[in-house]
Amino acid sequence: MDQTDGASELLLAALAQLAEGVIITAPDGEILYVNEAAHRIHGVAELGVGTADYSETYSLFREDGTPYPSEELPLARTVHTGAVIEDTRWLIHRPDGSEVAAVGTSKPVVAADDTRLGSVLTLRDETEAQRQRAALDQAMETQQILLHEVNHRVANSLGLLISLVRFQARTVQDEAARRALAQVEGRIRVMATIHTALYRNSEDATVEAGSYFRSMADDVLRAFSCDAAVEVSCEAPEGCTLPLNIAIPIALMVNEMMTNSLKYAFEGRPEGRITIEIDGERTVERLVYSDNGVGLPENYDLASAARGSGVGTTIITTLTRQLHAELIVGDAGPGARFEIRLPAAV
Repeated sequence: MDQTDGASELLLAALAQLAEGVIITAPDGEILYVNEAAHRIHGVAELGVGTADYSETYSLFREDGTPYPSEELPLARTVHTGAVIEDTRWLIHRPDGSEVAAVGTSKPVVAADDTRLGSVLTLRDETEAQRQRAALDQAMETQQILLHEVNHRVANSLGLLISLVRFQARTVQDEAARRALAQVEGRIRVMATIHTALYRNSEDATVEAGSYFRSMADDVLRAFSCDAAVEVSCEAPEGCTLPLNIAIPIALMVNEMMTNSLKYAFEGRPEGRITIEIDGERTVERLVYSDNGVGLPENYDLASAARGSGVGTTIITTLTRQLHAELIVGDAGPGARFEIRLPAAV
């Protein structure tokens, strides 16, 4: 045996042991070699077959179940055009009655001087992977149906709770109790609007900051009775978002700030203005809330206020700690100013 024969024998032995199927043809497309993996995938290993008979001999079908025309098969196209055909899918009906989902790539075999020596098809059995993908798709579809049902029930429950609180407020004679119930309704409404926004954009569980806070501010204004004509503006970079775990606490904080402004900041005034400014390229890094009202009491201390009877202030300070954020309180000249700085890791 000469060196060339030895190399050829080694090459054929290596091809026979590959897990991937290999079919090699002559320049005219006649099948010269089918390795063990290709034989196992097809259940057939016919040699001497020309391009016109590929489909019938090897029982090849399209994914929709229709016969795959031989001349359109990737190996035949490579034989006739010299093109590289990648990742084509087809079905194989084996002699034992089983069906295999295959995916393969065909390429021309070219010598150093660009002479066409033949063509080669490499293929693999994708049946199990396809089955797993189908099962995963089914599971995802089922999950989406269940998620839709859960979201629907949550939305209905929050809506019912808001209606109950509002009904209770109408039956209460005490003004302080009525205001307290209005605040409770506002807090529930914040969570309801966040839920709605997240449900509409459930793929990444985020809300677009600018549009969300504008919508939320409108809801708070409609729900809260205030003698002054209050204008609210919200400025945020386009595309700046808030993830779920950040959106809820910040929204509750802003709700408390707006409620306090509407209760106290514009008393005795015909009009007022509330401004929400958001900084951050992709996610919120800083939120500044301010109004042009009467301002905070002299020597105002947030920690002392939180230890007092103010539920809203307690909520704000508690959520600040929960977010590991920094809250800076001061005058807006005129009015009150609250700056929330989120940690970089958030």
